[in-house]
Amino acid sequence: MCFRIIGSALCCCLQLGTKLLMCIICSSLGILLIGGLIIYFVFFHNKSEKTTKADATTVAITTVSVAVRAMAKQLYNHHLKQHLFGGDVDKEKDSEDIDKAE
Repeated sequence: MCFRIIGSALCCCLQLGTKLLMCIICSSLGILLIGGLIIYFVFFHNKSEKTTKADATTVAITTVSVAVRAMAKQLYNHHLKQHLFGGDVDKEKDSEDIDKAE
């Protein structure tokens, strides 16, 4: 460290200040660059009306997950009715099917 002579202390403080200033500038530029890339990819990248293979896959997965969720809910409801009403569920289901047919 340079503490003995005032000139060298001034030199050390100037070097330290310059390094600190450069560090702050580079950090802010990096943050701006990363923020700009995030904004670009979120709002502006690939906004054409054409669907890509990934978009079609996402739609298919969403459709399948909705169908699976509906089937699981139907099975759960059937199990719940069977648990609550015992063996009368099949008779109740048959009466519901007849009501729907009418």
